[in-house]
Amino acid sequence: MKKVLIIDDSMFQISTMKNLLKNKNMELHIAKNGKEGLAQINKNQYDIIFLDLLMPEITGFDVLKELQNKNFSIPVVVITADIQKTSKEECIRLGAKDFINKPVKKDELLEKINSILGT
Repeated sequence: MKKVLIIDDSMFQISTMKNLLKNKNMELHIAKNGKEGLAQINKNQYDIIFLDLLMPEITGFDVLKELQNKNFSIPVVVITADIQKTSKEECIRLGAKDFINKPVKKDELLEKINSILGT
């Protein structure tokens, strides 16, 4: 069973992703902000992380920087409503593996999981 962490401050987005991933043999963990997400990453091992960029307190960029600083090799897929070229380049430089535009679509989400995890 793959362990998936969703870090997003939007309860709507979290609910949408949970519904899209139910019955997919995945253990879903939720963090409502970057601070919660980093705490969970430090306590658990995840197979993949879905990360929102724009969150209060600790942004998705900050989470990516922290993962890079600690040499974590967890695949991160950034989920965002709109990403500028410079932001996308920064995310890639910080280790993001891929991107999904909001609102998340089931086929795209499952395709990213499959291509990254080989499920």
